[in-house]
Amino acid sequence: MFPTLAGLMSGCSDSGSSSSSTISVYVQAGQEDVYSAVVRSVAITEAGLPNEDAEGRFVRSEYITDKEATVKAVVASGELQLFQLVGRDGDTDTSTDATTVRCQWVAGCANGAFAADMVQTTNLDWRSVAYDLGKNERIRVTPLTDLAAQLALDYVYNESLDSGSGTVTDVPVGWVETGYYSAYSTEQAISQVSRVFGISNVQTTEPADLTQINEWRKADAAKAADSIRYGALLAAWAHLAETYGNGFTEAVAADFSANKGQMMQQGGAQTLTLAALYSDAITNLQALNVTDTTLQGYIAGVVSGLQADFDSFVTPGALTNKVPDTLLSLFGQGDYDDFVLGIKRTKAFVGVMRNYSEAFFEDGYKAEIDQYVDLLKKIGDEHAANLDAIVVAQRETQALYLQTYLANAGNTCADTSAYVWITPGSCTYNNQTRVMTLNSGKIIVSQAVADVNTTDADDKPTSSNAIDVLIRGTYEQGTLRFVVDNVYEGDNAANDILSASGVRVYYTTPVSTLADPAGNEILGYEMRWSDFSLYDTSRVGGAEEAEVTGSYRIFFRGVKDPQDSNSERRFNIDTVVLNGRISDKVGDDNDLDVDYSSVYVAATSTNASEYYPAKPFASFNGFFTPNPAFAKGDLSNNLVSYVTGEQTVAGQAVQYLDFYVPLGESQRFRFYPTVKREDVNDVDNDDDRTELVSTHDFEICDLSNSGSGWVVSTCQPKQRLYAERDFQLAINDLWEAGVFSRVEIPGRGVYFVTWPTKPADANGCLALADLASTETSMDGTLYDPMMLGLNAVRVTSEVRLDDQPRTLFDVLLNAPTMDRYKLTAALSHDYSSLTSGDVYLGSGSALDRIVLSLDTDSSFKTTGSVAVYKDGVALTLNDGTETTIDSELTAYLQQNYNLSPLPYKYITGSDGKYDLCVLDNSAEATDNTVLADAAFTLNFRDVVYGRIRQESGIWVIRYIDGSWETL
Repeated sequence: MFPTLAGLMSGCSDSGSSSSSTISVYVQAGQEDVYSAVVRSVAITEAGLPNEDAEGRFVRSEYITDKEATVKAVVASGELQLFQLVGRDGDTDTSTDATTVRCQWVAGCANGAFAADMVQTTNLDWRSVAYDLGKNERIRVTPLTDLAAQLALDYVYNESLDSGSGTVTDVPVGWVETGYYSAYSTEQAISQVSRVFGISNVQTTEPADLTQINEWRKADAAKAADSIRYGALLAAWAHLAETYGNGFTEAVAADFSANKGQMMQQGGAQTLTLAALYSDAITNLQALNVTDTTLQGYIAGVVSGLQADFDSFVTPGALTNKVPDTLLSLFGQGDYDDFVLGIKRTKAFVGVMRNYSEAFFEDGYKAEIDQYVDLLKKIGDEHAANLDAIVVAQRETQALYLQTYLANAGNTCADTSAYVWITPGSCTYNNQTRVMTLNSGKIIVSQAVADVNTTDADDKPTSSNAIDVLIRGTYEQGTLRFVVDNVYEGDNAANDILSASGVRVYYTTPVSTLADPAGNEILGYEMRWSDFSLYDTSRVGGAEEAEVTGSYRIFFRGVKDPQDSNSERRFNIDTVVLNGRISDKVGDDNDLDVDYSSVYVAATSTNASEYYPAKPFASFNGFFTPNPAFAKGDLSNNLVSYVTGEQTVAGQAVQYLDFYVPLGESQRFRFYPTVKREDVNDVDNDDDRTELVSTHDFEICDLSNSGSGWVVSTCQPKQRLYAERDFQLAINDLWEAGVFSRVEIPGRGVYFVTWPTKPADANGCLALADLASTETSMDGTLYDPMMLGLNAVRVTSEVRLDDQPRTLFDVLLNAPTMDRYKLTAALSHDYSSLTSGDVYLGSGSALDRIVLSLDTDSSFKTTGSVAVYKDGVALTLNDGTETTIDSELTAYLQQNYNLSPLPYKYITGSDGKYDLCVLDNSAEATDNTVLADAAFTLNFRDVVYGRIRQESGIWVIRYIDGSWETL
């Protein structure tokens, strides 16, 4: 197992996370003129991408700009951070002010005169990505920082030629495609945009508010000129955006990135040219009414500079030809040297990992552990059929004992002729003691009341809902011997049983002895090996001697068809637990072991209480398999229906929708009338908790129907919503979330109900058609059949070989279906201690470790990482020098699903928050995702240095400096 895992991970990497303190920074929007806008603060992950949740939304902190267009945000120091500006509408219900932007166009704007604060909620989706901000540092979010944010994500500037080979093309000097953020691409992009637009730094320079231009009359001439030029360009930008409409900045950013960081000078068919922008900026500056002579000189200088730039744009369709500052000048000698050294170390460590299946373990250990694992596999393969036969024999032992006891035929065993493992004539039974023996006393069977309530004081109940069929003794199949016994107090068989071995039978009503299932239905079975030993008798005393000891239990939960109370009860695998030890000596109480390993397995099933299996006992290979009786695509006529109405509840006029699901959960959705209340929760973040805001209460009640009609049975606690009641809108929100369209039927699965919708809006979003005034029924199609899945599987194994370091393998898997799962696995070697998280991770001064994570249980993407940590690894750099450092390399995966059609997306709603947008009114999309399209970002010691993806069928690593190598 261990060498195989190491081999699979060869060439890949550990999810090392840097430890950062937090600081406060100031983020200022536009020309310090954007009020009551939302600023989203989003961390850039170690994969070089904005942190997102499973639905593709930013994991964010939100702040609201003040009158100075400023927010104070808390961010991690020394890291990359993205800020996004979002407009929002005013809301009288919550006393929320609308986003306003000051008109900077002297001739007046479409919605206000010069210097007027205008309501504006669109064309404000600007971004700014910053690296290593200092405490209380101030940065800007403008359309120009948005261009830099897009460029930094798409490209990094390569400062030297890297020659290609074969199907891998040359990497020229210039902007090289990446698809991730890095400190280097971020600073290069800011430098590039600043040079293209003639600003010293578009992220830190203060753009002048042209409506308050006189404030600059006493400023330093160079600083004033820089800020006035910036302000003039932003004013012209806003003026052009008014004419263009929504999405102006997004369109310009797309062109700018497609041009690899260049702008069209004049002419052409792109969204914006510098000629158009500069011309408007000149016109607007010249229209300013300025009387101060110093300020007039500043403005004249800016106009002259813009005019000179404009006059240089002589070739239609030509792009600018700017390059960013060098990394050396952007970062300084020390940080630049670290950058170069980091790439060298990354390449060297990749070289080490090319043969990582051999290099992971120290010399000699791999051969030894391979031999050990091969031996265990050999023994396991030889005795797989024998072990199956023993498991069957123990189950048959319980069945034989039950038959014998219920037959009540004195001291006579039931017929054993069908059981080939029982020696003929060897069964004895004592009707007084209720003890049965098999195979000349090698197996002893009895019964006892099971103590299922271990929290009370009664350790010896006289009745309970379970009976233990106690089975102890020795089973043999071929040369495989299985010995099982109870666990006794003080490890003495003469004392009380602490944990029983055998089969625990669970009944519907309490019993004091085994009962006939015909009169007291069996609800479950639990096979229990509280103290077992398993070994090959032919190997005892030899070089291949081995023994498995420990405890094991498996619980089979009985379930009837949830839609048919008269169906037979069938049994699902519910829980499995194994706690074992594999030693190289039989029966030595672990004192003489030289090589040994521990194994812990714990697993629970999903849907074990509802899934109705196709046969009486579900098997291990029955996971992820639907019952063929309920096939995908089955149509259920009149699956659901709904009706709307009004009722009076506690004196209040309540609107409701009843959603009837006869085979599932029927509910009433109540919406109480609008009430003005004090804003004690400060929902609009204005620090006024005494103002009155509009609210209404929402309540969900369960409905039942005993045959005379639907009635409310119970209600959940009310939820308070901060808005006026809008019944149609509220039902639409619930429909968007799938409450009414994706209906789960117990024992069957999830059905899709197609509701009538209105035509899509400008964003492509569908909305529910107006609700019918009379009861309406709808069909449903089964698209997600219920199956037995794995809720949680934990496998932990530690190997201890004589005079060798320890090796630990730990896996956690959650897999509700075959295609939707979350996996974390760690292989640690030569560790001195363990840290506990999702899985155990080794730590220590001599540690080698591989960590794998993969998450496919997301709506839009697969995420994961493969990480390698190696302590004190000697790295030979490409210049021949050698360095020894603790090395940690991680390959991060974030692959968006190729869905057709896209079922839904999230847009920014009128309130500045994410709003669900349903794009397709159908159950499922077709997923055309293939691994060959995946890209991995390469992170070495918490810094992104490259990307791995297929090119012409070959996996290629492209480093951030433009160099490359194949895998």
